[in-house]
Amino acid sequence: MTVRRDPTKAMQIGFLGLLLLSAATVGWWMYDHVKYARSVEQRFASDPAVAEDSEARISRVLWEGGFFLVVLIGGMGVLTRTLRHDAELRRRQQNFLAAVSHEFKSPLASIQLAAETLVLRSREEDGKRLGARILEDGERLLRMIDNLLDTTRLEEGREQLAPTVVAVRGAAAAAIVEIAERARLSSIDVTLDVPEDLKLSVDAAALETALRNLLDNAVKACVAGGGHSIAVRAAGTGGAVELAVSDDGIGFPPEDAAMIFEKFYRIGDELRRSMPGTGLGLYIVKRLVELSGGTIRALSDGPGRGATITIRWPEKRA
Repeated sequence: MTVRRDPTKAMQIGFLGLLLLSAATVGWWMYDHVKYARSVEQRFASDPAVAEDSEARISRVLWEGGFFLVVLIGGMGVLTRTLRHDAELRRRQQNFLAAVSHEFKSPLASIQLAAETLVLRSREEDGKRLGARILEDGERLLRMIDNLLDTTRLEEGREQLAPTVVAVRGAAAAAIVEIAERARLSSIDVTLDVPEDLKLSVDAAALETALRNLLDNAVKACVAGGGHSIAVRAAGTGGAVELAVSDDGIGFPPEDAAMIFEKFYRIGDELRRSMPGTGLGLYIVKRLVELSGGTIRALSDGPGRGATITIRWPEKRA
């Protein structure tokens, strides 16, 4: 399991370590100066002036060093309390997201059922059209809720993977079916190039979630950037399995290739963004791939020039 590094928390812990090192240095400085002053006092025990100067030096060292030690220890205490408070706040936020997401799922499922009934029973074109629109929006909200729940499980370390042998083409085809209608309505052509006999030892649900999020992200990128094609390719190369999802959509600056996998990170100005989403999809994909023992990378020639997300599982997973 790969532990995700939180830059802010890492910086706080690093600063706490620096304070601890500084306190140890001040303590050693005090000990060394007091020891030296005592040795000088013993060497010139017959000279009252030297003894008086040594005592004055020791007193000054203790006061100055003691002051710095108190400041450093106080700083460590405040920082430790901040770290604990931050951890508690994050735990509460995750619990809140999980609770709200679960509360949303029940009424959304009911709305979807009502919309499906409307589509099936309505004899008017407007009724069918509106029902289909409700279904589409409901599915989009459910995907968002699923992403929130997946994020909470991943952050809490509750995602347990059980690898099984999975046919990659079948998993990819099933994921394509889920976005087929949205792609058709946006005139997006989705192609599949995966060998029939290509298999992978991976958690089936994790692979399904990763493919679903990658394709959902590709559709959004095409809609936002005026693209019309998505390609899903996979092959066994160099003792590993590589799976790539490419689109000719909105793309991203090459320097943002690593940042797009960060939680809640979204490219561009939030107020002028044309691509919908929460910024969780690619984060979830990256975490699931890492937990599965694979690696992921993103490539783009720049804004408006499409993007390719490639996942690679090493030989031991194939």
